[in-house]
Amino acid sequence: MACTKETYTATATWTVSQLADLFRDAFIDAGLMTAWFDSFLSDSIENRILEVTYDGTKTYGKTYYWFMFATTGVWLHVATGWNAATDQPTGTQYLDFFATTTNATANHWQMLAAATTNTVELVRYTSGVDADQSWFVLKTSATRFCFTIVNDAMTVQPWMDLAKGFFAGFSWVLPYCAGPSATNRRFGTLTFVRGPGLRRDLTAGTFLNGVTDASAYSLQTARIGTICYGAVGNQSNQFTLNSDAFDTTGASAISASFGARPGAIILPNNFSGTNPAFTSNSNPVFHSMPFMPYISESLPADFGLTFHYATNSFSQGDTFVVSASTEEWEVLDFAANGSAVTGASPLFLARMV
Repeated sequence: MACTKETYTATATWTVSQLADLFRDAFIDAGLMTAWFDSFLSDSIENRILEVTYDGTKTYGKTYYWFMFATTGVWLHVATGWNAATDQPTGTQYLDFFATTTNATANHWQMLAAATTNTVELVRYTSGVDADQSWFVLKTSATRFCFTIVNDAMTVQPWMDLAKGFFAGFSWVLPYCAGPSATNRRFGTLTFVRGPGLRRDLTAGTFLNGVTDASAYSLQTARIGTICYGAVGNQSNQFTLNSDAFDTTGASAISASFGARPGAIILPNNFSGTNPAFTSNSNPVFHSMPFMPYISESLPADFGLTFHYATNSFSQGDTFVVSASTEEWEVLDFAANGSAVTGASPLFLARMV
């Protein structure tokens, strides 16, 4: 099976409501909603609320994804409740929402910076194996952001007690290339990251206990890695795998985004330089991988990842060919390792053929 793809476009010079409509149309087509739960303008900010019901029988079984759209980009936060009559989140501040401001973006997390003079596209990839799973690529100029929202048809793990806390099912992809030294940056990682969060969030509340500043709620908890996959370079590697190469406690190579890359699960690339057992090199595409431990579903077989060693030049939308006309994948997101042949460049892929 292969994914279906649709591109939603806000052509320069777009309006803020047109930008919001990209998300409306893509989310409806992905089966995330039939309409916004709430939609309103506050000064110059278009506010849109997506309601997803993960378990309607539980107190916190619904999650409200609060999007803000402006002429400078797209922002997101979450809430455990929302009053569409008053256009306000409900509950207790910090537990159930961070702030009630609707006419400014300062309390939200920015997904994408944009300008009305540049066309913005939102590309939807929906699995042909499991139509409940879609990934989206939001892009303008050379900037892109790849994300998903867990659909209400998917299953939250039974040990997630939605009677006491809520589940934020927003996840995004962070490809990365680095290493323990400037001359040894050959490894690559691809992390599935979650956030933003609140204190009542079962997956992030511990990090926020006692914290009241916006940066923690809209930045730090937007960068907590859930599952990370990695590959080493295609030549002799002499660093320890639990050192700063694949560890969130490491030094300069990854400290700029603390928490974004948990210890990586090393994947078996079939290259002689990574493992001398292989004498014929090949790039496997790893699919059906878990991407979020809080749900029962893994990625369907038509979403995958690989680590490429032959080039460091990629673009979103490029074709990764395993077998021409038989198995072809499209690049959703990537990081290009500067060590072209020896460096592992992570790619997140959707199968199109």
